[in-house]
Amino acid sequence: MGTYRYWQHFLALEADFAATSRYVEFSPQNFTAFSIEYAKLLLAVGSEIDVLSKLICKNVDSSAKRENMDDYRVCLAIHTQLALEEVLIRRYNLVFRPWSDWALGKNPSWWQSYNNVKHHRDSHFPEANLENCANAISGLFVIVIYCHKAEKSADSLEPYPILLGREREPGRLLLESGYSIPEFT
Repeated sequence: MGTYRYWQHFLALEADFAATSRYVEFSPQNFTAFSIEYAKLLLAVGSEIDVLSKLICKNVDSSAKRENMDDYRVCLAIHTQLALEEVLIRRYNLVFRPWSDWALGKNPSWWQSYNNVKHHRDSHFPEANLENCANAISGLFVIVIYCHKAEKSADSLEPYPILLGREREPGRLLLESGYSIPEFT
């Protein structure tokens, strides 16, 4: 079964996120819009990222410490190019670099928001917003692809996502490129 179950979970979360565009236009002007739906998504996506990050670390360096995002950052920064990855929402002309803070040796701000909403929702509920959800779902998209590669899975990452992509050229199918990501070291 391998990565297939994680891919299917990602697709379900991505569809839930895409559905929110019926109510809040995906635009930088609306990035601070927050809601219960964004809180639900942020918590679900963050939890999935935690599970998959731990799994990737186990697959690329079985001796690596894997207890929290700081540990994942140390392990994955050595073995992957996550900090360089871009995710596109072509329909809205948006580009996200969800892991770029790792190049600076720190965790993404959306990850801190995930933890704030998870542990202190009473005082941090506005962090359950469009921008943090967009970055989190983009981060999950990249993590699932890396997990697929780390597991050397023969599973196909299909069907295609409905919203997110990695290709800048319009009209190219998402998976035509074979998700060419750098080899693990």
